[in-house]
Amino acid sequence: MPDTMLMNRVAELYAGEAIRHPQLKAITLAQWMLESGRMTSELARQHYNFGGLKYRPEMAPYATRVMYNAHDGLDAYCKFATPENFISGYWAFIARAPYSGWEMRADSAEEYMRFIGGIYTPSAGYADKVLALEAEAAALLAKFASGKVKASSSGTTDIGTIVLDPGHGGTQKVEGSSPNNATSVSGVKEKKLALDFCMILRDLLIQKAGAANLKINVVLTRTADVNLGLKARAGFAKTHKAKALLCLHFNGDGRPETSGAETYHADAAHGNQNLTEDKAFAGAVHAAWVKGMRRFHPQAKDRGLKPESVSGPGGLTILTDANLGNTAARRCVGAYVEGEFITNPTIDNLLISGPDAVPNRHLLLGSVADALIAHMRAS
Repeated sequence: MPDTMLMNRVAELYAGEAIRHPQLKAITLAQWMLESGRMTSELARQHYNFGGLKYRPEMAPYATRVMYNAHDGLDAYCKFATPENFISGYWAFIARAPYSGWEMRADSAEEYMRFIGGIYTPSAGYADKVLALEAEAAALLAKFASGKVKASSSGTTDIGTIVLDPGHGGTQKVEGSSPNNATSVSGVKEKKLALDFCMILRDLLIQKAGAANLKINVVLTRTADVNLGLKARAGFAKTHKAKALLCLHFNGDGRPETSGAETYHADAAHGNQNLTEDKAFAGAVHAAWVKGMRRFHPQAKDRGLKPESVSGPGGLTILTDANLGNTAARRCVGAYVEGEFITNPTIDNLLISGPDAVPNRHLLLGSVADALIAHMRAS
């Protein structure tokens, strides 16, 4: 059976990705579907390597090296920190010899695949197998072409809507939202990690709620590398009449030993009218995050639950009542999580570049999903 959620995530990201030859999106997605067994291979699920790319030194800007036992034996393969990194890495891989000359055949998906196919996998009928999946891949990309932001589980008890906000994005600062702040030890940007974590969390919320016969609506403020102003991010909660907003970021520090998670809530000094509810929600999210980290890192540091007034900016625009559209009749609670210091080598290994990084994300976010569903049911 295909890993439908992972395949959808890859297609959703790819649909919003700007590439030099967009006419080749469907055929390359079809190739990744074939290479990964529709995203079911261990290489795909644990290392986000959907194309079976072996590691080469020139892939260092995009991937780390992991030993993997494939059908042709143990070898060094690329491990990508996020699906976005894989997409960039695939096109960098193809830009190398022995694939030189493919751009002269980029006008036609079939011509492109018949040219690179024999080099990529020199086995009879490879290009034909990829081409047979092109229509399915094109339909999958079309499904997300409009920039889908809302997903729902099936269930008879409706527990409402939650907005997940992956921090940063794009290349320019927009109304207080910077394109990126922290960069990990292994060179991965905070904005890419935040998006992958939020997409995994969305899928876990839908999966867990559906299993409990609950309907939950999950809205992401972005599913591509774009930047939004802080008011616009908060506006998703107002537009979708959300019960809760969770903003996800990662920290950085010049001292590599610094680590730990910290979570912020709106405070009364900035006009918050539902301090008790906000603090309870943020506290539940924070406790779940630390609990999830300690499933695979017992020494994980808890830096505490904090009011926004002690954050770097001294206030968090995205959490204000006015921007969330809060009224006496409808309240949306908010939490702003700084998940860890990705400048710490241990954290980088556990959550980003190490062999168990992706499974660890699922353990961590499974704990957070449970807490969010419990909040949504109770509120």
